[in-house]
Amino acid sequence: MRFILTAAVSTLALSACTTVAAETETAAAPVPAVSAEAIEAHIRFLADDAMEGREAGTRGYDLAANYVEAQYRAIGLEPGGETGYRAEVPLQTMTTVPEAAGLEINGEALTPGEHFIVSASAVHDESDITAPAVFVGQGIVAPSLGINAYEGLDVSGKIVVMLAGAPDGLASDVAAHLGSTRTRAQFAAEAGAIGIITIPAEGLTRWHFERQVAFAGRPSMTTAAADSSAGLQAQAAISNGAAEALFANAPQSFEAVLDAALNGEPLASFDLNAVVRIAQATTREMVFDDNVIGILPGTDPALADELVVVTAHLDHIGICRMEEAEDRICNGALDNASGTSIMIETARALAEAGGARRPIAFVALAAEEKGLLGSAHIAANPPASWPQMVANINLDMPVIRYRFNDLIGFGAEHSSVGDAADVAVTARGLTLTPDPLPEQALFTRSDHYNFVREGVPSIFLMTGFDSPDPEDDEGQGFLRFLGGDYHAPGDEIDQVLFEEGAKFAELNMAIIEAVANGDETPSWHADSFFNQ
Repeated sequence: MRFILTAAVSTLALSACTTVAAETETAAAPVPAVSAEAIEAHIRFLADDAMEGREAGTRGYDLAANYVEAQYRAIGLEPGGETGYRAEVPLQTMTTVPEAAGLEINGEALTPGEHFIVSASAVHDESDITAPAVFVGQGIVAPSLGINAYEGLDVSGKIVVMLAGAPDGLASDVAAHLGSTRTRAQFAAEAGAIGIITIPAEGLTRWHFERQVAFAGRPSMTTAAADSSAGLQAQAAISNGAAEALFANAPQSFEAVLDAALNGEPLASFDLNAVVRIAQATTREMVFDDNVIGILPGTDPALADELVVVTAHLDHIGICRMEEAEDRICNGALDNASGTSIMIETARALAEAGGARRPIAFVALAAEEKGLLGSAHIAANPPASWPQMVANINLDMPVIRYRFNDLIGFGAEHSSVGDAADVAVTARGLTLTPDPLPEQALFTRSDHYNFVREGVPSIFLMTGFDSPDPEDDEGQGFLRFLGGDYHAPGDEIDQVLFEEGAKFAELNMAIIEAVANGDETPSWHADSFFNQ
């Protein structure tokens, strides 16, 4: 990945509303100390080689899930799953059949790997479609922003062609949401298309075509709640060269369209005057992992039907290097044994403090690294025993390798959850900062995003870019990890600062208390894009 530090990182403004003012008192109240030694013990277990990287669908993940359940039992949390502390997540592993992949433009066959990649299908074992192709810009529908790529078009039974990415000028989190593959597949299916061809040109997306080719053919994983392809029979990505051929008879050349997109100009939609054939075959098998859930009951009967959900993903990427490598296992000490361990100790401290007015669910999530699958499933299919979800606070990869002065609150500006977090953090002499890496689309790359999609006000917390140590300040400590040991065997426990983990846990607990004790139900801000 390419990570770029933006020039300005500003703190969020404090809300002047009566509700947040009331929450200031709650947030500033003393909280029990969290043990750095306890956090260390959890991370040492979860990031041990015996867990083999906790990959979804493996014995290592099951062992980690058993450990988290044991901790919940010791704390005294109530079972919050469908079967005790567990809520099963049905995971589908999919692999394309290379010899079945085909793509033709006006009867001319293209070369797989050089000109195109066909995606595995979550629904169809085999499909072979031939249909007219229609260009739909970047395939986005957002009437509140004056964007509708399908307006005035009839794409029923047709194959839509779209550029990757989102229009310039959108807020980073809104652009990440609208430009995601999942969201654009949903728009296409709702418009009646039967297939999608995406052009992931370099400059429009981190995952440009050449980069995708390197990963083509590998198994992928999904779950029904994370799949937006219902009605779509086939999806493919093509190279710039193939796109030029596809636009040969169109009103505009591909070069002109690409230049317009790269320059941030509006894109027109139009018939391509081309007929396209896409063929694919997929093999699949089902595996099952568990989300692990403990409930801390609320203390106020009047708020018993408002559940605050705290999440941290438990899985990582497993055995990630070839046999000849000296260290083959990606143990994920920071990603996300740190977040899970901090969540456990936050739950313990809150239980010792007597809980909060609203009930709180602590959820160790499965299969985040496979596409946010555990959160997609539970956000769309919460256990029947749960009351209404009113807020989500998500912990993912706090980089506790350096001393920090701030927290990053992805999505904080959209809801009262962010306001409460800002008050709680500021009361402790720190700051809550917005997304410092908008070009990375991190808003859609962690589990809170699935709660956002289900209408639940959410915030995703990580350690910030401000440090009292010059070598780690201005994001250097954060970016050094992301550019080195992130998703690599070097994400080990030996560089973790456990006192910083305890500090993060206490801040997290203060935020949860502010949200769970507030007089008003958490809500979206009126001007938020996600308040729909």
